[in-house]
Amino acid sequence: MVQLNKRHQPYPNAKLLSQLDDNASLTENAINQNKSALTKHKTEKEAHSSSAINHSTGLPVSVEIETTKTRLRNLVLEADGTNVKEVVDARVDREGTVFPSLRDLLVAKETALDDLSVIVQQETSFDYTTVPPVYYTTLNLADKTVLQCFVIDEETGDIYATQVSSGNTDESQSYTITRMNQNGVMLDSMKVVHGGHGTTIGLERENGQLYIWSNYDVVDTNGSTIGHDLVRFPYTPGATINGGNGGITRYSKFNDKYTIPVIDQKNGLIAFRIKEEGDNSTVELRKLSDVKTGVDKKLGTVKVPSDLLYLQGFTIDGYDLYWYTGDTNSQMYPAELVQFSFKDGALKKRITCDFGRGADGKYEGDFREPESIYLYKDPITGKKSLFAGIATGTVGKRNAKIYAYHSKENAAKFATDLSAGYQGYALSKNNGYSKRLPDGLTKLSTFRQIGYYYMYTTETKIITDHPSPGDAGWWLDVMPADPSGSVIQTLKRNSTGRDIKIYTRVVTNTGVAGNWIEVMTSQKLSWTNLPLKNGASNPDSDNKLQYAVNGGMGYIRGRVNIPKTDGVVFATLPSEARPSSSSWYQGCQVGGTTGDRKIAVRSNGEVAGLGFAVNNVDSVTYTYVNICYPLN
Repeated sequence: MVQLNKRHQPYPNAKLLSQLDDNASLTENAINQNKSALTKHKTEKEAHSSSAINHSTGLPVSVEIETTKTRLRNLVLEADGTNVKEVVDARVDREGTVFPSLRDLLVAKETALDDLSVIVQQETSFDYTTVPPVYYTTLNLADKTVLQCFVIDEETGDIYATQVSSGNTDESQSYTITRMNQNGVMLDSMKVVHGGHGTTIGLERENGQLYIWSNYDVVDTNGSTIGHDLVRFPYTPGATINGGNGGITRYSKFNDKYTIPVIDQKNGLIAFRIKEEGDNSTVELRKLSDVKTGVDKKLGTVKVPSDLLYLQGFTIDGYDLYWYTGDTNSQMYPAELVQFSFKDGALKKRITCDFGRGADGKYEGDFREPESIYLYKDPITGKKSLFAGIATGTVGKRNAKIYAYHSKENAAKFATDLSAGYQGYALSKNNGYSKRLPDGLTKLSTFRQIGYYYMYTTETKIITDHPSPGDAGWWLDVMPADPSGSVIQTLKRNSTGRDIKIYTRVVTNTGVAGNWIEVMTSQKLSWTNLPLKNGASNPDSDNKLQYAVNGGMGYIRGRVNIPKTDGVVFATLPSEARPSSSSWYQGCQVGGTTGDRKIAVRSNGEVAGLGFAVNNVDSVTYTYVNICYPLN
């Protein structure tokens, strides 16, 4: 191997080597320049000219693009719209109408959607100011005082109404709650002692039980009101609650002022009307669940203007507050229905009310006072009705009339519901048939629904207070109630083979029933053989011992050989033929000698022969039994 160094150069062409070194340097520089150019090309953000790129046809890409654009313009912009299928289809609606352009079709669809939106808004919104009030019903209240408040159980349709209880003498008043069906017919009632006036109440259903929300007076040992609580208690027919009894639960109302509640059942909301200085009102909206758990959280507040301070009722629907105002005969405050929004406290709508006149166009007794409102929402359709009450008539003869501002669908709904519960003529359900009693009924005293009804023989057997169960089918006639809510019940037996039987009695509004009294329908008696016992016998077949009942009286007849033992029981009457709680005694003539034998008819049905008042006891052969006595 030859080693090269600076001092020794074994080859004579050193100049060639030097040229090689120079070429290598030039190559390295060229590589670096290309590398730099590639890097710049890679990072370049501006598009490269399409004219520099050839298409497969040999033409630049830029030329091909312009050609395609021209073709599209010819197809879409310059076409007459009838020879290009996709263009035509895009301009045709579902009904087959061809629009001049696709834009015209889209504009038409947008217009249709806007119109539909307006229609939907009109159908789902509720504006009581655009519909006239219509008469709904008159409430059959338990007391004779003026209506204070009414609310509707939206699950059953039953109406619950309050009145100040008559006969209050103490400072802390009591009120009565009447439960009615949707026709306003009284079903039952309860009394809330120290409950105040019952100006407003709220309804809540929980686990199948209906509860009343109410203001409740706090009284001291002297009976004076010293405060007011917010309470809830179960509605209990016929009950009277007083302070600690009746399952009263107390809740915080988050203030120390006089506060009355209403409830929006469908939305789970509760509103408090708080009485401010000068009888002004503030209304707070809250969640019912918050109040029950003690959470002090307001969803909205409305300050009622001073010219509307005369409160006659209020109700809520979501964030809407409906306020009813006006004094007697609108002397200082006109009767008005006003709507506020809890969202901003603003007054939204306001109208004057003048409904409630009688058939002659006048208010009964020249008296008119607004009383209570309730906003009802159908649980299925969501349609709304605003019900408003009006009291008319003289003292002791007040009428509680209810009018309604209905949405279109609800007007038909409530008319149908009312007619379903109304019997326009005797025995009217459908095609002249009487109604049937409700399933599971065991006591007629608990059924006070006005009308005509029918029960089969098997049904009478489970009625514990039926006067003659099991002997036939019976009609029941429940007459309209008196001012206190008492009704007359009348039973009529369905039988062609026997005489008709009629019983009647009075039942109070609390379900307390009088005795059934049989009404005499004829003097004809239907006789039934009475079996003999303890050695007694009939001397002949034509004069057997028999009994009959008619018109509240019992009858016994026959010629009987009765053992001469004093006190011998020779027959037992069935339950329907027994006398009242006292036994009945009567002397009957004997055969074989002159004189009478004393016969006893006991309340347990025993018929007994007692002592003799005769000339010769040994000569007595038989006794002519002929007795008439009052039934139990």
